[in-house]
Amino acid sequence: MNRLDAVQSPRSKQASWLCAALLLALAAPAWAADPVTVFLDLGVNASAADKWDGSIEVFGGELVSLESRHFEEDSAVTGPNAWKASVRREAIDGFPKVNYNEMSPAELPATLFAPVGLHAVIEPQGSTRVEVRTAQGNFAFRLEELSLEAKPFLEGRALVSLTPAVEKLTSDQYEDDEAAIAKLPNGDLAVAWVGYRDRGDRVFVRTLSGGAWSEPEEASPAPGDFFRVSLGVDGQGGLLVFWSARDGAKWDIWSRRKAGGSWSGAQKVSADGSNTFHRAAGGANGDVLVAWQSFRGASSDIHARRWRNGAWGEEIRVSDSAGNDWEPFVAAGPDGAAAVVWDSYDKNNYDVFVRTFGNDGPGPIQQLTTSPRFQAHATAAYDPQGRLWVAWDESGVNWGKDQGFLITPPVATPLHQERTLRVAMWDGAKWQEPKKKIDPYYVYRLYPNFENPQIGFDARGVLNVLFRHWTRKNAYGIGSPLMWENFVTRFDGEGWTRPAPLAHSAGSIEKRPALTRDDTGDLHAAWMTDERPFQAMIPGNAEIYYAKIGSATAPPAYGAGQFVPFSEPYAEEIPVHPFEAENVKAIREHVVDAGAKKYKIYRGDMHRHTDVSQDFKYDGSLIEVYRYALDAAGFDYIVPTDHQLGYDQEFTWWQDEKLKDLFHVPGRFVPLFGYERSVNYPNGHRNVIFAKRGTRTLPVDPVERRGAKRTGPVLYPYLKANNGISMPHSSGTAQGTDFGDNDPELEPLIEIFQGYRASYEYMDAPLAASPQRLREQRSGFNPLGYYWDALAKGYKLGVQASSDHWSTHISYAMIVAEDFTRDSMFEAIQKRHAYAATDNIVLDFQAQSAEGGRYIMGDIIQSGSDQAPTLEIQAVGTDRIKQLVIVKNQQIIYERRPNADSIKLRFRDTDYKPGSNYYYVRVLQNNGMVAWSSPIWVE
Repeated sequence: MNRLDAVQSPRSKQASWLCAALLLALAAPAWAADPVTVFLDLGVNASAADKWDGSIEVFGGELVSLESRHFEEDSAVTGPNAWKASVRREAIDGFPKVNYNEMSPAELPATLFAPVGLHAVIEPQGSTRVEVRTAQGNFAFRLEELSLEAKPFLEGRALVSLTPAVEKLTSDQYEDDEAAIAKLPNGDLAVAWVGYRDRGDRVFVRTLSGGAWSEPEEASPAPGDFFRVSLGVDGQGGLLVFWSARDGAKWDIWSRRKAGGSWSGAQKVSADGSNTFHRAAGGANGDVLVAWQSFRGASSDIHARRWRNGAWGEEIRVSDSAGNDWEPFVAAGPDGAAAVVWDSYDKNNYDVFVRTFGNDGPGPIQQLTTSPRFQAHATAAYDPQGRLWVAWDESGVNWGKDQGFLITPPVATPLHQERTLRVAMWDGAKWQEPKKKIDPYYVYRLYPNFENPQIGFDARGVLNVLFRHWTRKNAYGIGSPLMWENFVTRFDGEGWTRPAPLAHSAGSIEKRPALTRDDTGDLHAAWMTDERPFQAMIPGNAEIYYAKIGSATAPPAYGAGQFVPFSEPYAEEIPVHPFEAENVKAIREHVVDAGAKKYKIYRGDMHRHTDVSQDFKYDGSLIEVYRYALDAAGFDYIVPTDHQLGYDQEFTWWQDEKLKDLFHVPGRFVPLFGYERSVNYPNGHRNVIFAKRGTRTLPVDPVERRGAKRTGPVLYPYLKANNGISMPHSSGTAQGTDFGDNDPELEPLIEIFQGYRASYEYMDAPLAASPQRLREQRSGFNPLGYYWDALAKGYKLGVQASSDHWSTHISYAMIVAEDFTRDSMFEAIQKRHAYAATDNIVLDFQAQSAEGGRYIMGDIIQSGSDQAPTLEIQAVGTDRIKQLVIVKNQQIIYERRPNADSIKLRFRDTDYKPGSNYYYVRVLQNNGMVAWSSPIWVE
């Protein structure tokens, strides 16, 4: 087997404040006790930016390391046991510009002050006493006085808790992700993950036995495209390792089994379709159940197989909805019981479903939630009494529906504006939930995002919940750099412990931890972190960490009085698009019949950000963006375009492109490859797109970024060498361009409209800004960057509309292509066969030349005739069409106000003069929605 360099457990007394990660990797003397982590939370409920400079001293033990948490640039750990730090001030200075409808124009929100923290890793030696001295006062405690529940000092301004000590399991030879953990029959623990290096993934496993970790073993037979790893242990003591591997355009679930120190050959577990998002668990009866999400046909379903007595059973379809079913989780219970939980978009919102499995097979499907709210990312665990508990996260109604800068008031929920946790328990007859809820807002500052729960029951039978939570550098700064971390809380029946952060867990949204129980009942966790520092928020090397979560000190009080019947608060779902299904059906069935060639219209978005972009604005994770594209928008394709795909780093580039292949379902959904390249005026921001995978980002040097040299000579050779194209966007803003560069072969389209901002057709056009229309001047005003300015220069630019940040469901980049493939769609973009719309509007714009040739939008007619071509226009609206105009050479030459659902007409320009001319069409509906065709040029 291939092996990584081993990384040993943290047992060292040789403290070094400059290199905590190294300390955690050094061996310790045999007499040392297991280290513990003390978390100091300083400046709680502060009303000013108080200084908390201080030091820590340990008596009857050793301070192994001291690490800061959420320190700003002027704060630091200054020595082996000392620091300087101030409470973080979070404010908006002056009057805020109104964005996202979060505050009224005259409102100046109160300044917030956020605490700072320290993780002190201590090696106890008997009864250990700790003294803490700070600029705000001193306090002391003994380790045996501490628990996960925070202990207050200095009138509650300082809190101290005992949190799990963490161990790093990986080295920087690989970028490591997607941890899984399982208990082996002999009491050992196994942790597995996916490691990346040299444009290939590998699956690794390490085992904890007798307090020492084995060297990593490579479980995958050869490098490849791998997604996630799951573990299950069978009745014969065999460890089954699962991963999803790409084979061309499909993904398969594979497994290898380790028993008696040797590995079996790899075995394919899944059958038809493209199979991803797997989870597995081994039951008390020795069975291993693995479930996954499978795309077969129009939607995805949940499938499963059971490993029993050394053989695989038949594949089972677990879910039965017509909508997409997502991200199953498997929980193993007593007596061979198991449960699969997932969420489904069957009712045009995400609901949580449950299906239990006995020794004889699956039971009926239960729908746990029925609210129109977003309810997803379900996880489950059985308690010692055999009751099934399920946890998930929630958001608002109309998730991913119409949201945009010009939409007031909002009628939808952005992809990632808020998340809260819910927990329910099946008592054998009905669903119940804890009477006492987690109170995140004013107590723990967790609002508005705590999410992606993982649950387990410890040796005392207490429910432990690990979850992800974000922290912005400035809570008021939408677009402020941020990170997600793991927190842990416990529910004892009477209440919830104050959530405590786990060290070395910073990263992006979806990097949830994995949990297992050991033979004593203690909980253990493993997770991925990219080690991004709070000051910069720039990811470092991706690593896997492990921690013993342990157990509560007392059993819970889970009597009938601690629970109430599960209920869902009333949530009104305002129907934004009551006829959306019919509109989408109409546009998918429409054929652009150009005689010898026929085309279809493919709906999508060419400018969509995720949590990979540092200026995150409620954009969602990469996976959530695909949920949005497949479900809320019902797109045919999407191009996530994060800034430089994350600081030009190879690992985030690899993950982005791998997910574009993961969600590629031929004939159903076809993502393209791309990213955003952000350069200041006069060069301007551009999105770069490729049909094929494998091209790294082109870095932006400081000279180009500030506009001291032109982008064209830098970007265009790169595009030509890699068969790529670029598209200016935000052109009429301070991020825009003066159109000083152009290559019609490499820059075929412009983003004429963004839901995040406005239209850039021409000043005072529908949805466009002007010097007088201040509200539309989002991100500044650049009068030289409008579409008509580019056309006046003779540029051959077609149009598309895309979202950028935050906005959803009002930006449609319509590609008019011959085939539903990456190559055909990319060729259509190169030929400007595209149009822009703010809704599912059919716009079919063609021309017949005087010589009888047929052309569609984006084409160039080479004509020697002095007669104008005949324009043929067909539009089908989602509301009544208020106005249709034909634009020629920056002038509206024809207007019609049909006040009808559709319009079809032929037009010939009676004032035609041979030379260079172009024509395009704009449709405006009564509800304000717009569609713009790409021009047809006549030369």
